[in-house]
Formats: sequence, structure tokens, C-alpha cells
Amino acid sequence: MFWNEENEQQSPLEAPEDVFDIVFKLSGKCLDIDHAYDLSQALSQIIPEVFYLQLGVHQIRMAESGNGWNRPINSGSVMQLSRRAKLVIRADLDSRDAVIKISGKTLKLGAQQIKIGESSIRKLSTLGTLFSHAISCDESLNEEHFLAQVARQLESMNISVSKMICGKTGLIRTDAENIFTRSLMIADLKPDESVRLQKQGIGEGRNLGCGIFVPHKGIDAVYNVQE
Repeated sequence: MFWNEENEQQSPLEAPEDVFDIVFKLSGKCLDIDHAYDLSQALSQIIPEVFYLQLGVHQIRMAESGNGWNRPINSGSVMQLSRRAKLVIRADLDSRDAVIKISGKTLKLGAQQIKIGESSIRKLSTLGTLFSHAISCDESLNEEHFLAQVARQLESMNISVSKMICGKTGLIRTDAENIFTRSLMIADLKPDESVRLQKQGIGEGRNLGCGIFVPHKGIDAVYNVQE
């Protein structure tokens, strides 16, 4: 497959002001690889529910090692928290102040603790290639059917898609169930479509890091499907 996004340029379309990522510095030693549920629960205790339910909570990126982002089903692995690790929350103008106030709080995630530092605002992108680390989906769906399902969801959002690649599978554990996920890259989006997809996301589980899209300029991260 030939895929060259090196010349992709930002569109003259300006990023929206009403939805954005709030990026927090973090300090701590270690974090469970499968931390999404614990993170979601901890944030729900310090952010008012009326705002929390509208947020997208990115899973915390850690240094790649061993199984990396595959999150193997039988793994309870703990990984070192990088000094560059950030907590990223997708928010809007209504929830911004409530989210920013969590700076200085300490979160207990399982047996680990992390302290939330100062924050900054990161605008959404207008790039035409987007990537989601995790889309919640039915484990019984093969890749072809999964992509067809995503295409229908995008069509309902008035987004026409010509390039999609399904990547690594994952599993998010919660107290109620295990959520099966697939990573996904979507390319050749128009600037307004890219912004719309970042604002709305697809599927369920936004508080667990599912269905959240970020700009991406390469194929390697998703074209390495878990065996």
C-alpha cells in the first residue's frame, strides 16, 4: 500500500474556539497500562457531573515498551510514567472552568497515584488525517464489517470517507464489563469534516478514551495489527 501524507498542509479554515483539548502536566512514578476506567472514575469525583458527562478523556500516553498500546487481555502490567506524559481532556466552553480547576489535585488510580499540574489549551486541528486509539465495538465484527459500520456512522454525520485503516485491538476493563476496541485512522477528510469528527467523535465511551480523534501524519501506528 502507498500512503504519503508528508505534504498535508493545514487548511485556511481556523480551528474552532468552542471545543478544544485541555492539556495538563502530570507527575507520578507508574501507571497501569489499563488505566482508563480508574482515570474516568477518579475524574468523575472531582468534576461536577453536569460537565463531566460531556467530556472526552484521552488515555494517558506512556513510553512504548513490550506490549505497548495493545493492552493484552491477560495483562495487569504497570509502566513507568514518562516526564512528558500529559492528561488531555476534550472540553467545551461551558465545561472549561470546571476542568481547569482540577489542577493541583492528586488522583488515585488503582494502586498508583498521579498529581495533576498546570494546564494549557490546545486547539483542534484541521488536518485531513485523524487517528483514534480506541473505538468501542462488537468483538464479533471482523475488520471489514467494523469499517462498514464506521462508514455508516460517518455518513450520518455528513462526512464522506474514502480512506480508513483499522489497527490494533484492545480491551478496556470496567466494573461492569470488558469493552473491546479497535484503533482507526481516517484520511482525506475535508477540513470542516475533520473538525466535525474531532468535536463529535464516534461510538460510546468518550469518558474512557473511546471514539476521540487526534491529528496524525503517519500510517505506522495503525498498520501494525495485533496478532
